[in-house]
Amino acid sequence: MKTLVKTFAIAALTALNFIANATDKTAEPTKAKSFEIGMYQSKNTLKMNVMIEKTTDKDLVVVLKDAKGEVLVRERINKNDKSYHGKYDMSDLEDGKYTFEFTKGDEKIIKEVNLTTKQPTEINRQISLE
Repeated sequence: MKTLVKTFAIAALTALNFIANATDKTAEPTKAKSFEIGMYQSKNTLKMNVMIEKTTDKDLVVVLKDAKGEVLVRERINKNDKSYHGKYDMSDLEDGKYTFEFTKGDEKIIKEVNLTTKQPTEINRQISLE
């Protein structure tokens, strides 16, 4: 008897799940991204490498902002360029949070970068006698 009840319960839940998925017309299909971004720091430097691959013919805008929202760099990538590789030198910037914004029409991708200076953990002091 218990096996029959369990089987019936599983069948009912499966049917309800199928009905719920079949009648859900409010869900929008996920929109495919029209561009992809890759970022990495060059080894032993404060340069950020940005690579972009586009799949549509629209201009793309790259903006670098500081924590206050001030625009430090604005660059437009031509609609005919399918790929882009840029280097952003961040060595003259103060420590803090910076934001890269990539905008193409109504699509926007935001990447945050933390710039921090590591303090030396070892103090090198010497005493010399003359």
